[in-house]
Amino acid sequence: MYIINWFKKPYFFINSVKYNIVLSLGVGYFIFLFLFLFQPYTISSSLNNKLLYTAGFGLITFLLKAFFFTVPPYFFKDFFKDENWTVGKQIMLLIALVSSITFSNYFYNLFIQNTDNMDLVSLKSFFLYTFSVSIFPIIIFIFISEKLHRFSRIKNSKKIMGLKVTIPVSVETNNKEIKILANNNKENVTFNTDNLIYISSNSNYASFFINSKNGVQEHILRNTLSNINKKLEGNKYIIRCHKSFIVNTKHMNAISGNARGYFLESELLTKQIPISRSFKKEELKNLIH
Repeated sequence: MYIINWFKKPYFFINSVKYNIVLSLGVGYFIFLFLFLFQPYTISSSLNNKLLYTAGFGLITFLLKAFFFTVPPYFFKDFFKDENWTVGKQIMLLIALVSSITFSNYFYNLFIQNTDNMDLVSLKSFFLYTFSVSIFPIIIFIFISEKLHRFSRIKNSKKIMGLKVTIPVSVETNNKEIKILANNNKENVTFNTDNLIYISSNSNYASFFINSKNGVQEHILRNTLSNINKKLEGNKYIIRCHKSFIVNTKHMNAISGNARGYFLESELLTKQIPISRSFKKEELKNLIH
């Protein structure tokens, strides 16, 4: 039961092509350097050019890691959404990556191996070699990383809540009526800015969550969040806190955190709203009132 609950814990997926390619390059270089310097398993008895031989394993690691962390996230955006990412998904992705590297290393070794004094290494042995040096470190790293990120963000969230200053509505208000048109210029959503709670996007559609005497109501409009954000510029309480969310900070009462990131909470909502990692820690206090 503990393992199942741990697999469901929030984790972070950094969906940045540049970041993942640079990280993949670093991992591939580390694998090459480790194999070349220490020559574990049967590498020391191989008659191949050991520099080029071990560089091949590093290149395979780089190419496959770059592929797994850039291509599937591009085609399966919903599955790889950062706000839905978990420890279990991270482990599943890394096991698939390690398995692919293992198969590729085996066939690379089968093709390139040149030796008179050793037998060809079997696929079973390659799995044992690769998994023995990767799976347990991967699980340990994820376990420690999840805890450190979660504890750090929980601690920071408590500090930010301690700095929270409630601003009475009577002191300052930018309340005014706003009309947002759809892309076809026919449909629209009209609301007072003080009643807006947040706006979320899904592809080319935006959902407006507006407070009314009948409770929170949702209005859907075909428009992008970038276009809508331009219409709302000038109201310092309405902030785009995430690529998929615009919030009215007057309705954001609390901030919390886990390994995935920081989240805004409101007494009017049952869901948490994610905050972009681009926000600095000192800026987070401006998102709640």
